[in-house]
Amino acid sequence: MSGLRASIRGLRTTFRPALPIPPIAHTVREAEKIAAFAPGSDAPRLGKDYNRVARDILDRVIATGELTRREARDAAWCLWETKPELASSRPVVTSLIKATETSGRKQPFRALASSYIASYAPDRAGIAEISAVLMRLAINMGQPWVSLQNELNLFHVLEGPQNLARNAIERGISPTEVLSAYGLGALNVQSGFAKFCITRALEQIRDGKQLRHDVRLEFVTTFALREGRELLFEEHAPLVADALLLPFGSETPDESVTDRFLAVLLRLFGDPRSQPTKWARMREAAAIVRRWLTKQSLRQFLEVVDKTADDRMWKYRRPFWSAVYERGLISDAWVVFAPVGVRVARRTFGNEISFATFAGGTVQNDHAVLLLRIGRGVVAEWSHSGKCVIWNDADALGAPQLHAPTYHAAALRSPYHADSSLSDPVFAVTHGGSEKYTWQQKVAAKLHQMTSVRIAQHEYLVN
Repeated sequence: MSGLRASIRGLRTTFRPALPIPPIAHTVREAEKIAAFAPGSDAPRLGKDYNRVARDILDRVIATGELTRREARDAAWCLWETKPELASSRPVVTSLIKATETSGRKQPFRALASSYIASYAPDRAGIAEISAVLMRLAINMGQPWVSLQNELNLFHVLEGPQNLARNAIERGISPTEVLSAYGLGALNVQSGFAKFCITRALEQIRDGKQLRHDVRLEFVTTFALREGRELLFEEHAPLVADALLLPFGSETPDESVTDRFLAVLLRLFGDPRSQPTKWARMREAAAIVRRWLTKQSLRQFLEVVDKTADDRMWKYRRPFWSAVYERGLISDAWVVFAPVGVRVARRTFGNEISFATFAGGTVQNDHAVLLLRIGRGVVAEWSHSGKCVIWNDADALGAPQLHAPTYHAAALRSPYHADSSLSDPVFAVTHGGSEKYTWQQKVAAKLHQMTSVRIAQHEYLVN
C-alpha cells in the first residue's frame, strides 16, 4: 500500500491548484442541465466544492483503497473537470468502477453516466475504462439508458457518438434532439458528448451527398450554430464550411441556392476575397465561395444597375458581360456602388453581401463600377455614361486592385490619353453604338488579345 499511497500523494501534489478554483466545475453545470429533465439521470449538488471533494476522495483511497456508494457518486463528478482530475489516477478509477459495479443501486451508475456525457472527449484519461463499465451496466439501469445502449451503443467510446450522429442525419434532427426523444431531454448542446456528436455528424455530411442542398443547409445551421448566426464551437469552423460546400464539388447551383449558402457563410467567416485569413483553415471551401462570389458580384452590378440605369442603353450591357462570364473568362469580380446602388444592393441581396463604395471624386449618386480580373488584366466597367477601361496588366502602376473597401473615382477612370487602341497598356472605350454592337466588338477584340478567347457577336445579341 505504501507505493499506492506515494503515487496518489504525487498526483495530489501535482494537481493542487495554486489559485482558488470556483466550486462548481463545468461538469457540474452540464450535468445539472442533463438531470433537470432526464429521468434516471443524476446531477451533483449545487454549491458543493467538488475540487475539495476530489482531494478528500484521494485521501480516502490512500487510506482504504475503497469508496462507499456515496463517495462513488461524488467521485463521478470529479473525474475530468476538477483539480485534481481523478481520472488521471488509476487506483481511484479502479475503486470507482468497483464501487459502481457492486453497489447494487442505480445512483452511482446514473452519476457516472451523466458525468461521462457532460465531459466526454475520446482522448480523456480513463475514458475507455469508464466507457466499458457503463456499457456493461446500462442494460440493468432502467430508461433511458437501456434503450440508448441497446439501440445506439451509446457508451461505446467511439461507436456511440458515430451512431448518434448517423441517427440524427437519418432523422433530420440534431443529436441533442435524438437523445431528447429517448428521454435524455436536457443534454446541453455544449456538453462534451454533444460536441463530439456534432463533429461526427459534420464529417458524415461533408463526406456524403445524400442530403438535398436545402436540407443540408437547414440541418447544419440548426445543430452546429447558435440561433443560426454563430458557431457553437469555434473549432468546428472548417467542418461547418466543408459540410456546407464540399458536397457541391464543381457544381454551381442555381443562384437562389448560392445566395442562401453565401448569406450564412459570409456571416460566419466573412468574405474570403477581403478576409482571407478567416478562410485559411478551409482552402477548398474558400475556392468554392470565391467562385460563387465572382458570379454574385457580376449579378450585383447587372441587377442593381438594371434598376437605376437607362433601359435603352443598359439592355446591351447585360448580354455582353453575361457572355464573357459564361465563356469562363472572369476569374474574379468586385463592385463599387454610389449611395443609390448601396441601398438597392442591400435590398436585393441582403446585408451579408460584400462590395466597395466611392470615397472621393466626382460620381453621380447612382453610379457603379464593375471590376473584373480577366487574364492578366483588370477591367473597370462604369455604369450609365461611363467608359469601359481595361488595363493590360493588373499589377501595373495605376491599375486598380480588387477587394478594397473604398475607391476614389479617379482611380477607376482611364488616363486622359487612353483610347480603343489595342497596342496601348490602357484601353478605354465609350458605350456608343450599342445597337450596332460597336463598343461590344471593340471590347471583345481587346479581350481576345488578352486571353486568346474570341466572344462572337451571336453570343451577346439582343433580341
